[in-house]
Amino acid sequence: MFDTEDVQEAKKLDAGQREADENLEACANIIRFGEGWVPAEHYEEAMIRSKQLKEAALAMAESEEERAQVAAHWPLDDMDEEEYM
Repeated sequence: MFDTEDVQEAKKLDAGQREADENLEACANIIRFGEGWVPAEHYEEAMIRSKQLKEAALAMAESEEERAQVAAHWPLDDMDEEEYM
C-alpha cells in the first residue's frame, strides 16, 4: 500500500513529465526534428527555429533556476556526445 504523500508526489512527477514530453513534441513539430536529429537539408532552418524557440522559452522562464535549466537542456544545442557513451 502507498501512503497518500507518495501517491501525490508520484502524480506531481507524472504531470511534470507529461508537460515536458508535450513541450518536446511541440518543439519537434516546429523545428522538424525527430529522434534527436535533423535531416541535413533542413539543418539551417531547424537551427534558426531552435534559436527562436529557445529565446522565447528563456524569456518565459519564471526564475533564474528555470532559465538555467532551459539553457542547460535545450534539445538542439551542440553537445559532446562522448559523455553519453
